[in-house]
Amino acid sequence: MGLSAILTGQIFCALCPLCEAFLITGFAMRFDYFSIIGYLSVIMWLAVPVLWVLHAKTRPRKWLVHIALGVAVAAFVFAKINSRFYVNKIQIDMSEQMAEWQAKQDAKLKEAEKERSGDVADVRFVEDAAGEYLDKAGMDDSDLKYMESLNEAVPAWKKQKRQRSATREEDDSLEALIGAKEQTEGVEGAEVENAAKAPVQMPEKDKMRANTLDGLNLKITRLMILLGLVYLVGDYLHRANSYDEAYLPLPVPSTWLEGMAPAAALMKRSGTPRRSISEELAWLTNRGDSFIYMSDKPEAIEKVPEKLPGLFGKFMPKEVIRVDSRIDDKFIFESLWYGRSSFAVDSSERAIQMLGQFVAYLSERKASRARVRQTAHIIWDVTTPLSEEWQEDFAKLMKATGMTLVVCQA
Repeated sequence: MGLSAILTGQIFCALCPLCEAFLITGFAMRFDYFSIIGYLSVIMWLAVPVLWVLHAKTRPRKWLVHIALGVAVAAFVFAKINSRFYVNKIQIDMSEQMAEWQAKQDAKLKEAEKERSGDVADVRFVEDAAGEYLDKAGMDDSDLKYMESLNEAVPAWKKQKRQRSATREEDDSLEALIGAKEQTEGVEGAEVENAAKAPVQMPEKDKMRANTLDGLNLKITRLMILLGLVYLVGDYLHRANSYDEAYLPLPVPSTWLEGMAPAAALMKRSGTPRRSISEELAWLTNRGDSFIYMSDKPEAIEKVPEKLPGLFGKFMPKEVIRVDSRIDDKFIFESLWYGRSSFAVDSSERAIQMLGQFVAYLSERKASRARVRQTAHIIWDVTTPLSEEWQEDFAKLMKATGMTLVVCQA
């Protein structure tokens, strides 16, 4: 089982509890719990695991894991907008509580009127309001306080409503004569318009459910971003030693890469490679690796630059040493082993002689179980081919010591 499949399985296990809680909580949800942006955030983070699965199954792997991380970040932004500008502004609908309170007050008034029916005055005028026909003059102090408490219990909004209703009926008042009625109607029209723009109202239990779903949505999007970063780093390390899938060379320690996906000790470079020789050497240098390029082709040697940009570009360039008769093979091998320098050999005779010496040096290092700290590469681009048997034996030494042999094929 590959690393991507393992990471995908672990990520799904981490997401299951939160996703299950989100779905269970929102099973009987109303459609106005979230805004359109909120539902878009849910669709986005649901798409992220799908992108992970597609990335794990695609060969060669491309950019789906990066797209998944971008979608997760966008889902979090949408979730924050939905939480701040929609869910947090949902108001509790008090209409049921008001209706219940009104029913209780009406019941109390009817009960009080029934109990005091004997105190009702015989004469009742048209202008008397409700309850004014009671003969309060014949009540004692306790009865008067009780009736006053019932009147005081009427909420302010109800009193104002009654007052406005009474004002509208006075068409022959001074306000009507001077045009105040039209002004009042204009204000009422503005109130209706503002009411249409008012936040969503819902019962308290639904608002609590909306808050719960909002909190879960934010947690899931944050977790998606975190897991997306973990997946991205693991995928990068896993692809770093793959010629077809590697990208963005960085000086990552070879021990990290070997632990994720060991580099092939023998790699054959086809006639239509992914990168040119100069680009390949620059790629290896940016990774912090050292190399020795062997070729008897003058045009290929000319393409090898004398200096290659290092980690910080032109500020820390790395020199490529041209091998001549003055440079000893032992010095070249030690410089490769410790990653001090890179080399270019323009003679097939010197290249064949050097490989023979390298076999002896690598056998000694293999016997002592020594390995390079950073991968070193021997690139064979000589017209004289190496036998398949010799390549396999040499690759065993390279694998034991942490080096690689790259054979360029015509």
